[in-house]
Amino acid sequence: MGSLTDDDLDGVSESQKYPDGTVVRVFCMRTDREAYRSGWAYKLHYGATEPDLPRTLEDGTIRRYDNSHEDTKGHELHVAPDPEPEIIEFPGMVELWERFWNEIPKPELEVE
Repeated sequence: MGSLTDDDLDGVSESQKYPDGTVVRVFCMRTDREAYRSGWAYKLHYGATEPDLPRTLEDGTIRRYDNSHEDTKGHELHVAPDPEPEIIEFPGMVELWERFWNEIPKPELEVE
């Protein structure tokens, strides 16, 4: 596949479990809801199937980008072992997708 576009990522909802006990869950969807000023609702999650403190957060997260609370907190990066998320600038969905896959030790999932 060539370079991804916003259209390629709109509606992506995939998960993959790995033999090492980790999981990737990705969700990206365009939205016009006021709570998402960026125009996107997303969660890019890499974690463990079972929490393993301090390697993971209490919910098993190793690294996650999300905007679940964009209207009140903005765009967040959660990285174990720090329980407090970092507020990030949203670079665009394609750029954030590429950043996520470059930062985790798993191969990028194919999107259709």
